[in-house]
Amino acid sequence: MALYGNLETFYGLPVQDYTGAGSIGSLASVAPRVRCEYDAPENLIDHLAGLLEEPEAAKLKALVIGLWSDNGETFEVSPAAALEFLVSMKHKLPSLEAIFFGDIISEENEISWIMQTDHSAIWSAFPNLKSYGVRGGNGLRLGQINHDRLEVLIVETGGLGAGIVREALSAKAPLKHLELWLGDENYGATSRVEDFRELFAGNLFPKLEYLGLKNSEYTDDLARAIVGSPLLTRLKVLDLSMGTLTDRGAEALIASGQIGHLDKLDISHHYLSDDKVAALARSTPNLVCEDQEKPDEWDGQPHYYVAVSE
Repeated sequence: MALYGNLETFYGLPVQDYTGAGSIGSLASVAPRVRCEYDAPENLIDHLAGLLEEPEAAKLKALVIGLWSDNGETFEVSPAAALEFLVSMKHKLPSLEAIFFGDIISEENEISWIMQTDHSAIWSAFPNLKSYGVRGGNGLRLGQINHDRLEVLIVETGGLGAGIVREALSAKAPLKHLELWLGDENYGATSRVEDFRELFAGNLFPKLEYLGLKNSEYTDDLARAIVGSPLLTRLKVLDLSMGTLTDRGAEALIASGQIGHLDKLDISHHYLSDDKVAALARSTPNLVCEDQEKPDEWDGQPHYYVAVSE
């Protein structure tokens, strides 16, 4: 699976490219996307500065940051300067509630090539922030998240380091939606199921409704660990999609008897047999199970792959 399309909606708003003064009619009714164009003279800070000079900038609720290098080489160019500029101009954005940082598709740069930066300054700069998403794991830091209003945290990578997992799970915030793309160890993934012990013990995020532990090489282990968790009884959505779920993990979910209440169980991009898909569907009425995969066979062993790696 590749990331072929840019965001069309974000935070319930249509995404519209900001291309210069007056290019967007009402900033309050859209999520402007600011990004560089190939071989264009302006850089991302130029575009951000222009957006913030718009008469309705103070009404802006959602902001999408796209490609931040005019030659597409976001594997070499950090967005640190743009993030620092955004933080320095926080007074221009008193209504900002949602940011997605890294709306970069595979045509522009593969997800595991994207160079990220330290995002820890965001949390104190934007006290009204409710939703934060970031794509790309190289150089990524979340820092200590202390926030009274943050409800949604999304980290999309082809390989997520265990340190970032720990930073996300250490958040002091009223999270309702936590989504982590764990990825492939060949592209930087270093987490293990043990990193989620406190989460599965039910000690974190009492308001959590959606848990997405996606794109994982150890989805079976995650499924087996969560079935005895008090967290599972509180969730509305469990998203184990894009990973390597097999009959082994499905059997644990079925045997638990704890998944029937879910508004959705998403296992799309999975390695289940037809019989096990049917059994799982009988256990939960709201199963999403698209993209049934087959493992590769070599050296006499099956090999399973996540949906997004490079």
